[in-house]
Amino acid sequence: MNILIAESSTAVGGQELAVLLHAERLLKRGHRIRLVLEPRSPIMAMARERGLPVEPFVMRQWRLPLSILAFRALLKRERPEIVHVNSSRDSWIAALSSRLLDPRPKIIRTRHISAPLNNNVTTHVLYRRLFDMVIVTGSERNRQDLIHRDGLAPDRVASFPIGLDVEHFSPAKPQHDIRVELGIPTGHLLVGMISYLRDYKGHRYLVEAAAQVLKQHQGVAFLIVGEGPEEQNIRAQIERLGLTAGVRMLGFRDDLLDVFRSLNLFVIPTVEGDTIPQVLMQALAIGLPVVSTTTGSIPDVLADGESGFIVPPRDAGALADRIGRLLIDPELRAAMGRRGRQTVEQSYSIDRMVDELERVYRRVIA
Repeated sequence: MNILIAESSTAVGGQELAVLLHAERLLKRGHRIRLVLEPRSPIMAMARERGLPVEPFVMRQWRLPLSILAFRALLKRERPEIVHVNSSRDSWIAALSSRLLDPRPKIIRTRHISAPLNNNVTTHVLYRRLFDMVIVTGSERNRQDLIHRDGLAPDRVASFPIGLDVEHFSPAKPQHDIRVELGIPTGHLLVGMISYLRDYKGHRYLVEAAAQVLKQHQGVAFLIVGEGPEEQNIRAQIERLGLTAGVRMLGFRDDLLDVFRSLNLFVIPTVEGDTIPQVLMQALAIGLPVVSTTTGSIPDVLADGESGFIVPPRDAGALADRIGRLLIDPELRAAMGRRGRQTVEQSYSIDRMVDELERVYRRVIA
């Protein structure tokens, strides 16, 4: 198949990395792939480093009319069967420009969040008229929400997780233990969160929980990895609570495998919006016990009391309690880690997810 994949985001998070991962796997399966990305975005540089076919394309809102015409020219030149979009701007540009062609390519939107659609005319037109298919990166409950809550036709909505490379994300000792770099004693336990620093990821509740945990447990350090618009707010909260020695913010890292493998447990206290966070599955694949929330499709992946713990969103006390339980029980950490790894291997491999993606492509083309 001839597939054009567009992503207008200039951030680096699970969504953007998933776009690259799927493009890589589709290319290996013999499909013709072209990635349309913002010229100065981090994922443009990453795509080039991985040898992926890329098309630099400015999709900023201020030049939307020009972008639509330019995208039409791109579609006319490439003649893709599928245009797969992932964010708001690339969705509008691709959907509108495709309507200027005959025959036109099919437009498929992947929705990486579980929040309700905006209830306005333009959103209704986009999702109910201009998209040929919407994929939500979660479970059947997320699909049913789009159908019953947001009014999408059942035959135009599919759901499946992003998937991940279970061979890459596997249990092992880190080549470089993060403790050495940070000057943390070897025997200290590390509690980590890796995520783009958005408000809905729940960092503030992790910091509140850390304040409680650090009062009760010795030999523990918390690590927050990532960058984003909430960085200054999180730093200010850490300083206000006097936690600068116990909670370290490491910013963006390109050695996430070593970071994961240096941790003893993982926390992702997302409060809304997420379907299945990519870092959740990565942590499970590494063999880490995970503490997360009931948001989105997380309970469909993380079995409470089996591969980790699930708590209500915005409940720092519950987070602190479950983190504390894991800190004092190495056997529980190990058992949960093994079960989490088994879950991901059996149900969430990238090859299984790309199989689903190809089925959707074939169905839409047919």
